[in-house]
Amino acid sequence: MSAVNGTNSTLNNDLPVNIVRGTHSQLVLFLVLNMWPSHFGLLVLVGIVILSKRVTRHPTFVNLCVVFIITGLSSSLLVYAGKTTGPEPSRILCLLQASLLYGMPGLTSTAALMLVLQMFFTVRASSQGLPNNDEDHFFRLWGMLAAPYLAYLVGILATAAVGAANPEHVSRNRRFFYCSVESLPLTNTLTVASAIILFTALVAVVWTMVILYRRLSRSKQERSQWTMDLSLPIRIMGFGVYIIIAMSLSLLSVKSPSSPVPDLVIASAATVVILIFGTQRDILGVLCFWKRPSPQENQIRVDLKMEFDREVDIPPKVPEKDHRNYQV
Repeated sequence: MSAVNGTNSTLNNDLPVNIVRGTHSQLVLFLVLNMWPSHFGLLVLVGIVILSKRVTRHPTFVNLCVVFIITGLSSSLLVYAGKTTGPEPSRILCLLQASLLYGMPGLTSTAALMLVLQMFFTVRASSQGLPNNDEDHFFRLWGMLAAPYLAYLVGILATAAVGAANPEHVSRNRRFFYCSVESLPLTNTLTVASAIILFTALVAVVWTMVILYRRLSRSKQERSQWTMDLSLPIRIMGFGVYIIIAMSLSLLSVKSPSSPVPDLVIASAATVVILIFGTQRDILGVLCFWKRPSPQENQIRVDLKMEFDREVDIPPKVPEKDHRNYQV
């Protein structure tokens, strides 16, 4: 078919022309990047966080994983229906997928922003020697968890309304990888809104790094030791790099809609999440269950925890399952 060969053509029944020049191999890659994390990788990661007593993460992290699971499932609708190639899928199925996917920019960017904000709150509180307990910020926590789905709902409803009013503009072959709605005002608005949210997240990342630098510099000047998990700033920087890439590609998809690169790189977002957050020592320790930490390693962890508590003037206490400090 012409879409696979990367040539533009007018589709049957006056459907929009193909604007993305993709190949069959790129289609397979797009589906793999969406399906393996949502059907396996992220499920394992979430299962470890929820079920393991050795791993704790903040709810905004679990929320981010759930968001990318939803993204992968939505991108796989045509696979379930056997309509990834060949004749166009039904208008109802196509509009359903388009609505779900057009809500994804707001969903994923807002979930990423909430996780970065939680990182910022954690680092700021730690640098000031203050605890950062969710019990003290009940409404903030639930607002951070609900915000991505509110943005998702807005995107879904807007796309469904535009697609229902213009069913002749709903097709699969136009965007090649997935069903879409031909509406520049709609797609541009969703893209710009997502870029603004991601830019806000980038600002929060930079601010967090400034706090880390100042706190470490003060510790060096005062010749005191500030004990903190080094994986936190590493994850912040890694996630910040991805935010810059995602924001740039979102703008590229507006300026160069014929390139399949933005869709492919954005589809790799779930894999990036697994690589950045799923390779921490405690999670790898659960995966490598046959390896147990030695008594010396456990004692080092206890000593570091007590030293940190003295640094921030928090009396050491026995951690409880429902009241322990979550890692981001």
